[in-house]
Amino acid sequence: MTMQYGRLRPLLSVAAGVGLAVFSHGSLAQEAAPAAEAVPEAQAAAVEEPAKAGAEEAVILPAVTVTDTALHPTTEGSGSYTSRQVTIGKTPQSIRETPQAVTVITRQRLDDQNLTSVPKALKQATGVTVLRFDGAGNFNNYYLRGYQVDAIQLDGINFGATGNVVEFDTAMYDRVEILHGPGGLFQGSGEPSGVINLARKRALASTQFGGASTVGSWDTYRTELDATGALTADGRLRGRVVGAYNHQDSYQDVVGSTRQMLYGTLEYDLTPATTLSAGIAWQDIDAVIDQGLPAYANGDLLKVPRSTFIGADWNKQELESTDLFTELEHRLANGGYLKASVRKLDRYMLYRVARANSAVDVNTGNVNLQTGIYSPDRENLSADIYASLPFELWGLTHNLTTGFDWRKQEEEAKSTAFANTATMNVFNPDHNVPQPNWVFNSLSGVETRQYGAYAQLRIKPLAWATVVGGGRLSWWESQSYNRLTGARTADYDEEAEFTPYAALLFDVTPDVSLYASWAEVFQPQNNMTVDGSQLPPRTGRQYEAGVKAELLQDRLNAQFAVFRIRDNDRAIADPNPPTPLPPTSPANPSISAGEVESQGFETELAGRILPGWDLTLGYAYVDTEYLRGATTAQTGQSFSTATPRHVGNLWSKYEFGQGVLRDLSIGAGIKAVSSFYAQSGAVRFWAPAYTVVSAQLGYRLTSHWQTTLSADNLFDEKYYEKVSGAGRQNFYGEPVNMTLVLRGSF
Repeated sequence: MTMQYGRLRPLLSVAAGVGLAVFSHGSLAQEAAPAAEAVPEAQAAAVEEPAKAGAEEAVILPAVTVTDTALHPTTEGSGSYTSRQVTIGKTPQSIRETPQAVTVITRQRLDDQNLTSVPKALKQATGVTVLRFDGAGNFNNYYLRGYQVDAIQLDGINFGATGNVVEFDTAMYDRVEILHGPGGLFQGSGEPSGVINLARKRALASTQFGGASTVGSWDTYRTELDATGALTADGRLRGRVVGAYNHQDSYQDVVGSTRQMLYGTLEYDLTPATTLSAGIAWQDIDAVIDQGLPAYANGDLLKVPRSTFIGADWNKQELESTDLFTELEHRLANGGYLKASVRKLDRYMLYRVARANSAVDVNTGNVNLQTGIYSPDRENLSADIYASLPFELWGLTHNLTTGFDWRKQEEEAKSTAFANTATMNVFNPDHNVPQPNWVFNSLSGVETRQYGAYAQLRIKPLAWATVVGGGRLSWWESQSYNRLTGARTADYDEEAEFTPYAALLFDVTPDVSLYASWAEVFQPQNNMTVDGSQLPPRTGRQYEAGVKAELLQDRLNAQFAVFRIRDNDRAIADPNPPTPLPPTSPANPSISAGEVESQGFETELAGRILPGWDLTLGYAYVDTEYLRGATTAQTGQSFSTATPRHVGNLWSKYEFGQGVLRDLSIGAGIKAVSSFYAQSGAVRFWAPAYTVVSAQLGYRLTSHWQTTLSADNLFDEKYYEKVSGAGRQNFYGEPVNMTLVLRGSF
């Protein structure tokens, strides 16, 4: 299943050698629709009004054209920290019209904060906890409201995420959208955490070029190139190519990573109302993998230099991803549309490691070193077809969205036996570790299919009220195999699982809305009862209420949400199994009686508060608890110990725009995180609270060129970003580091 694109590597090397940056993401705008598909007057006016207000701010910027199309509400070129609409719910809606908390990281924020990877971007999102699995940050799990996010979308198409997610470089994305809470209506199975949608850049009709070059601490250097425009005189055929090369060593000894990405897309207007698009994205990562520091058995964390690396100089991580996609869109005369999408994502990984695998010996400082190789090959195929159908009733506009989706994931993984083969001293590590004679002794396979039909109806009984109702029927099945013997090792399925959704929205004023929503999601379980039958799926149910506001002519979005999630029917050990166990019973039978609760609130402010002054401010409070745990001792304890109870994010940038300082900009940010811990038996590994500060100074050299100097962790706070236990997976956060970026647009 592996797709090799090694022949593309020279292209990325050439891009890196160019060195010159000819792109500023913020300058590339969603181009006006071709003449054959004129933008409705009301829509054009909605875009024009804030543009007039922005014209009063004397900021010198290159001329761009921005049109907020109904189907693709792009953010590039808007210069904004907020978005007029999001597409995470199939039909484009404003943040205020979405009855759950939503965070959008726009193209402008990605550029301003140098968020060159999805994990970096999500660290700045309200309420999101990023748990990395390697020193270079290529493998990550994301948590929201106390649960792992296992619903990742590419342009609204689900491809799922089972542990250790790897995404493409953010140079190819227009924005990152995060839906807080269950997204089961359009998602299918999953955790009640949220949905992350990565919206790609699209081909534009006007010719534009741009790029960025970066140098920074730890031998960081990066080049981005972007070109888009019409490929025919009538503009019906449009194309776009984006490339990025990123190399970075690390504050840790030996560790480093090189990432190459190439993205290309074509769009063709078959008719004035029908557009066909297709494209490919390829990415290759070559890194020295680090699996974190060990700790003491009593829960004390190591106090060693942040440069300490526990591993071998032959540690290796190879990741290659190829994404092929095609979309067909047909716009209806009444403002509705039909859309069909197919996406194929292939991911290959080679993981060769020597890593800590024991608590640190308090007398010697030694730790066991475990070695092994793991190499999975994953293929995801997804398809989605749906219709958004507005209709008029009693003088008001309503909408029906209905569709069908299907996806399949196949994985084959080969591995050696992981075994302790050496020791290492944590205070004086020697990375010259002998490699074992590798023998692959395991070849496993997993195939998972899921499909479902969904519908959502938005009715306005009154001009100031909206009632939302919907549901989904899902079918899910998964089989596991031993590829060496051909034997099927597991077989699970769920049929016709119904997932409901309901919400109410009330417009207090034209700019302020109150809402309440009820959302569900289900998650299959592979545990078995004493009679050998599969447990029913877990059910996550969320109740959320909040207020949202569009302020200052829609340039500033504010929202506040309170939520409670009940996670029912979790598998726990059967407390009263018969003796002896019947032949149908597994060795450890289960019952579905566990229950977890997560509750809290989130607030966010994003956009432009004054001319030239952009800001994003977020705070999340989360409290999780086992209402009924696997043991009596677990009941009442925290469920998601890695989720801090308090997290706050602030980033602000000010462009003077006039006077002698008119070309100058300044920025600053703060992230504050309360303490969190990992639990291992009766021992807790506590990570103290921390606060990190960032700062930035920017200068516009000409109308085409600008440069910024940024400092992260300005006061060099030494803190643990993740703790996991005694064996490994404890990571320091990055020390103070500097980044210099040159951007251009033509």
